[in-house]
This record gives sequence, structure tokens and C-alpha cells, in this order.
Amino acid sequence: MSPFEILVIVVLSVVVAFQAWLTLRVVKSTMYERKQKIWQAQLIWLLPIIGAGLVFSILHDDQKAEREAEREASAHLKS
Repeated sequence: MSPFEILVIVVLSVVVAFQAWLTLRVVKSTMYERKQKIWQAQLIWLLPIIGAGLVFSILHDDQKAEREAEREASAHLKS
């Protein structure tokens, strides 16, 4: 195998692993309804790099907002 072929295999493996990990995160998420999870998974796999990046960004932002809301709610309860 040439170095280029090895590089292509490594890059494709990393992309597939990232997409699988992201799909698992979406499936395990409690923030979305079943239909939304299906749409996000389709986006991840039908538009491999762009779709996965978009879903990753949205998931990250939503989880950050959820954590902040939980902190504010617990702060109000302590008051």
C-alpha cells in the first residue's frame, strides 16, 4: 500500500468513527423527540462531513443551554 492509500483509509476511518459516535450521542440524547433524532441521524450519514459538523454544533449548543438552565433553576431553588 502506498502512503496515500493509507492516509485515505485513516481519514475515512476517522470520519466514520466520528459519525458513529455522533449518531450514538443523538440517539442517547433526551433533548429531542424520536422524529428529530431520525432527521439528525439522516443528516449525519447523508451529508457526511457537513451534516455531522452541523449536528455536532447544534447538539453542543443545546446541551450547553440545557446545563445553564439547570444551573439557574437550582440557584433559584437555593434562594
